[in-house]
Amino acid sequence: MYEQAVIDNLDFARNGRVMRGEARLADFVRLQSALLSSQGVLNYTLSGKAGEKGEPLLICSIDGKLILQCQRCLEALEFPLHIESRLRLVQGATQFDDLGDGDEEVDSIPANTEMDVLALVEDEILLNLPMAPLHSPELCQGKGVERLANEKGNNPFGVLAALKVK
Repeated sequence: MYEQAVIDNLDFARNGRVMRGEARLADFVRLQSALLSSQGVLNYTLSGKAGEKGEPLLICSIDGKLILQCQRCLEALEFPLHIESRLRLVQGATQFDDLGDGDEEVDSIPANTEMDVLALVEDEILLNLPMAPLHSPELCQGKGVERLANEKGNNPFGVLAALKVK
């Protein structure tokens, strides 16, 4: 298991702190079901700063590579991961209601005196995974299966097409 890094995220942001680290993929428990291989590491940087209106922000940057399973051919798919998330820290549930600025590039999370940094990193990875990872069509091993299915002689619906013509 990874060494748990816990911070007071509000203090971290207000004081402009920076934390860099490396995390093994095998240590992200919730991510395991999405991975074909849990080998490898990700690099992350968490930076605190003040936003345009003076609000406390966290900038979470994550870089690395995941091995996912292509949903077309079921083979390994190398997925480069480059995430940069801007997170506004909000104190109290009522302040979530007051966020009428409509900034689509900034998400809001609750201010927390004991925020687990690697849990935040894992959350950001999970939010940025594709719903159905696929190779590009020219690289996918499953393209031959589609071609065979579309050939007239091998198409299971070819018999129905012949009946329709009569």
